[in-house]
Amino acid sequence: TSTNAILYSPLLYSTLLVSHLLLRQPMLWMAKHRSAATFATFAALCKPSPPPLSLSSSPSFTPTLLFYSLRKTRAFATAHGTAMSTMNVEQPSISETIARLRTTDVASKPRFLVLDGGTGEELFRRGVPDDRQIWSATALVHEQHHDTLKQVHRSFLEAGAHCVTTNSYGVVPGVGFGPDEMSRLATLAGRIARQAVHEHQRDSDAAKSLYVLGSLGPLVESYRADLIKPHDEGAALYQILGSALGPHVDAYIAETMSCAKEALQVVQALHDLATTDEGGEQSEVTFTPRPLLVSFTLGSDGNLRDGMSAPSSIRSLLDGSKTKGTGVELIGILFNCAEPEAITKAVDEINKDEELSSRLHSSGIVLGAYANRLTPVDPNWTMADSDAAQPFRNDLDEMQYWKDFVHPWVSQNSLKLIGGCCGITPEHIEVIAKHT
Repeated sequence: TSTNAILYSPLLYSTLLVSHLLLRQPMLWMAKHRSAATFATFAALCKPSPPPLSLSSSPSFTPTLLFYSLRKTRAFATAHGTAMSTMNVEQPSISETIARLRTTDVASKPRFLVLDGGTGEELFRRGVPDDRQIWSATALVHEQHHDTLKQVHRSFLEAGAHCVTTNSYGVVPGVGFGPDEMSRLATLAGRIARQAVHEHQRDSDAAKSLYVLGSLGPLVESYRADLIKPHDEGAALYQILGSALGPHVDAYIAETMSCAKEALQVVQALHDLATTDEGGEQSEVTFTPRPLLVSFTLGSDGNLRDGMSAPSSIRSLLDGSKTKGTGVELIGILFNCAEPEAITKAVDEINKDEELSSRLHSSGIVLGAYANRLTPVDPNWTMADSDAAQPFRNDLDEMQYWKDFVHPWVSQNSLKLIGGCCGITPEHIEVIAKHT
């Protein structure tokens, strides 16, 4: 139908208006049940504005702009280099993809989900200043680094990653950010990551599903189980971050958790966010529940930073989630920001524990790992007291990381989520993606 017909046919004009009103409920349903990317795409077709990066309100527009929104529909499809029928609508949720990873069918693809590498260290490698107070959040605080951050995300996608992680790890009170700043910067981190995915899908012929993981890091210091916030205070702070990231991500990832108690603060926060009043009713507008991945950091001995073994810590997380996280969908448990040798020790312990392995399998939880390339970190280390970055190892180049660690993890230990942390570059991820 031509634009003139739309403008001058009252019947068609009225029909379009009624169609828009009828579409509002399906859009709200997608906001609750589908990926953020799907809803953002669908909402963009019904607005005269560019593709929304914030999904906090339901789409609406005035009748006088109806014809313009239809023109924007085609412009949006053209700008994103894809046909209208393939605009991300059929992408499975990350929960569905992880469920497929658990199948024994060797023909099932993907067989592994490739994560990204270390965003912070990659930012510094590209010229962003290494501020020892706010660390990677420098790329959010200073607008001139926003494009570099987006390019870092895209570099991991171009290397073959299925997921990018928001640069919200350092957006925490421990470095001096208040609640309003945390919310604003976490929102920005989510928007930039989502934009990177959109642009990569626009420019790439690949049809694979891509996801954004919302990073929830330690609120005070990494690696320090002795410095975590009291439970209720920590959960309240994680609510701020979870609420800000939620509209832009497909799942949350609680990263570098030093103990089960720290991870349970995240679980509590996501549970609380999913209720809007004392009656515990689910929110359909202000917050859309997302699945959760929990990733623990380890000492050189393979135990968590509080000294508990990996199997014991996982049991504590699973048991605590029953009471603190009703309704929170835990889909994966990983290990990160640790020496790869330590991760191997932890995974070996889990595999020897038949009862725990069975419990994880029956719960639909997969295991994963993304080691760092750092030299061993002192147990008493703090960012606040450090005056220089931790040195890198010289024995973990791209092929060594794959051959000595990642390949055994995926071939012998059945890990399904694989990537890298500090110092693991797009070049490392490219090798992993090609081999998996």
